[in-house]
Amino acid sequence: MRILITDEMSLSNVFTSFDRSFLYSFSFVPTVITARQLAAVTPLVHTLFIQEGNRRIDFDADYDVVHINFKTALAPRAYEVADIFRKKGKRVVLSGYHPSALPEEARQHADSVIVGDAVSLWPLVVRDLETGVLQPLYTSTDTCDPLLLPSTQSIKLKGLQLTNSIEATRGCPHRCDFCQDSNIRDGALFRTRPIDDVVEEIASLQQKIFFFTDFSLTIDLAYTKELFRRMRKLKKKFICGGNVDVLAEDEELLRLSHEAGCIEWISGFETFSQESLNGAHKQTNIVEDYARAVRKIHKYRMAVFGTFVLGFDEDTPDIFEVMRTHIGTLGIDAVNFALLTPYPGTPLFNRLEREGRILTKDWSRYTRKNVVFEPKNMTKKELEDGFRTITLSFSSLPSMGYRTMRSLSLGFYPFIATFAGNLGQVMKT
Repeated sequence: MRILITDEMSLSNVFTSFDRSFLYSFSFVPTVITARQLAAVTPLVHTLFIQEGNRRIDFDADYDVVHINFKTALAPRAYEVADIFRKKGKRVVLSGYHPSALPEEARQHADSVIVGDAVSLWPLVVRDLETGVLQPLYTSTDTCDPLLLPSTQSIKLKGLQLTNSIEATRGCPHRCDFCQDSNIRDGALFRTRPIDDVVEEIASLQQKIFFFTDFSLTIDLAYTKELFRRMRKLKKKFICGGNVDVLAEDEELLRLSHEAGCIEWISGFETFSQESLNGAHKQTNIVEDYARAVRKIHKYRMAVFGTFVLGFDEDTPDIFEVMRTHIGTLGIDAVNFALLTPYPGTPLFNRLEREGRILTKDWSRYTRKNVVFEPKNMTKKELEDGFRTITLSFSSLPSMGYRTMRSLSLGFYPFIATFAGNLGQVMKT
């Protein structure tokens, strides 16, 4: 069979050609690795094509099967692509966060839908395609077995890639109310890859800098610390994510991460309202830890990329000035703002739907930059205007330039990470 596997950016109509090439080259879209993982577990007897994010989809190409993996905001476009291919007689398989949350919706546009871990189920789907017994629905089963993932380095992409991506762990047990990742099938099941496999794959990278796409490398500290010890000899540089509570307290982890080559930690600070954090069940965040976490990360000469969310029920119109003031005092190197978004499958979505506060189910607006629900303590317009103002303020050239130049004190690679992170946010604004 001739099989096409798409990555998420290939579905996006938001970015310019230059932006898509830039973001693709720097691996800012983690689904690139999902496409590679799916390709890596596809039997070699098949002819495989990967739809890379900086190239247009060729609907007239001679494919037998098309596998589309996507999140909620790209659902309308994914369904459009799927429908076009199906009209041309191609079999279509859909997977990803959105089909896992709403499989019955996805089935209207597909021959088959994968719910949960697509990488583990894809070989079974391919086998059923070969034998003509394709099922309409495949659902992954929770398992505590080690996470066995294929190395993706044998999958060669055509586009220029200045960085690469690695996955060492999967899942997040914290299940924050607004997080679609951990609230879909298998999302809260935390599993680790054998460290030997991870180290071997990192060593095979051609690129000097790579991203860990893991939700958080601060969930299993014994695993992460041993991984970092083993990575010291590889002489690579990397960016990874972690939770504030651990980053504020565990200096051994920070020291080991720096020695292993970490140049930037990404952390979801979310808000400076402890009441909002508690309401969202964000148990890993204590506002009092924030400044200490940033200081300690900087102490070990690593940058901090902070993400923040606006629109919690506890937020009032003064939240924007509170956010601006506190972020300024923390000294974070790169900043990303998002609007609270009630993704299907999350407790947040279910609650807001019960309360009649969901304003639209046009999934294309679920980009974390549109208000899609009725706020509680401010008007929709106040939230929209405040979000737009603070985003433009922090992504302005003077603001971005100041943060980037300040990061020079951390060293060359943290400076590069800060520059790329800030520039990437400008492109997404």
